[in-house]
Amino acid sequence: MLNFVIECVGIIKNTEINVMKKLLLIINPVAGKGKAKKYLFDATNIFSAHGYSVTVMPTTPDGNTEAEIIARAKDFDLAVAIGGDGTLNAVASGIVKSGTNLPMGYIPLGSTNDFGLSLGLSSNVKEACTKIATTEPKTIDVGTINGRHFVYVACTGIFTGASYSTSQKMKHIFGHAAYVLKGACDLCRPQKAHYVIETDDGDFEGDFLYAGVSNTVRLAGIFSLERSNVVFNDGIFELTMIKAPTGPLNGAALLGNIITSRIHTHRFVRKKIKKAVIRCNKEKGWSVDGENGGKVLETVIEVKEKALRFIY
Repeated sequence: MLNFVIECVGIIKNTEINVMKKLLLIINPVAGKGKAKKYLFDATNIFSAHGYSVTVMPTTPDGNTEAEIIARAKDFDLAVAIGGDGTLNAVASGIVKSGTNLPMGYIPLGSTNDFGLSLGLSSNVKEACTKIATTEPKTIDVGTINGRHFVYVACTGIFTGASYSTSQKMKHIFGHAAYVLKGACDLCRPQKAHYVIETDDGDFEGDFLYAGVSNTVRLAGIFSLERSNVVFNDGIFELTMIKAPTGPLNGAALLGNIITSRIHTHRFVRKKIKKAVIRCNKEKGWSVDGENGGKVLETVIEVKEKALRFIY
């Protein structure tokens, strides 16, 4: 009898048990001109073929997506977001706040997709799903702005209102061009402000048109940082400030610098930071991963090193 029990245990140990992993697929139905919804079946089918039991969760306009992620993250082995910057932020923030260390995949289908392009993520849904299902996650840093999480950028000044103030209809019709048009309008009527900035790389002050802290290669869909200068999990973000021009000729030169990404000129201030306190002489609206971050006089930004396991 004892021998029979031992033999049965041996059979159980040597038998491969196929346990389905659990995947939470968060989808913004209107992202990419409805492309996300169109490819939902394909995405589910691909993940199922790679051993995942898929639960689909549409995003909601009431802002409850982050709270849903916090509550449900512990029940899944992988979360995948399909959508734009708002979806990326809500899912990433929810995972970090949940404390679960849940890995995350992202399929960028927004109008600009600065972060997706920086990481080399594909917007081809079938291709992206296959890569996510077969690639081990790496770590990336996450920022906080006055306690709120962001994945790749928090900024204020010119360009920054374009992402959340451009209507969904304009995004569908013009795509990325809608942001460029809005940014060009900002340059035509720039509103400078006086800033005092404290960082672990030195303090300074002056009149600026733009202030941004980022962990991305491309900013505002307009200009780019050097790829070799951006490391996604080094615990350091890039601070970029654009000085206010002193006259029409300087303004024209600045526009040329921005369009051609010549940001090594004296018109820009750049520093690497782990923490920054940015004070302004008047309330300024902030963009947080493309979403409205509200108006404040003082902003405290900190970097949480390797806070998120991300597939790229």
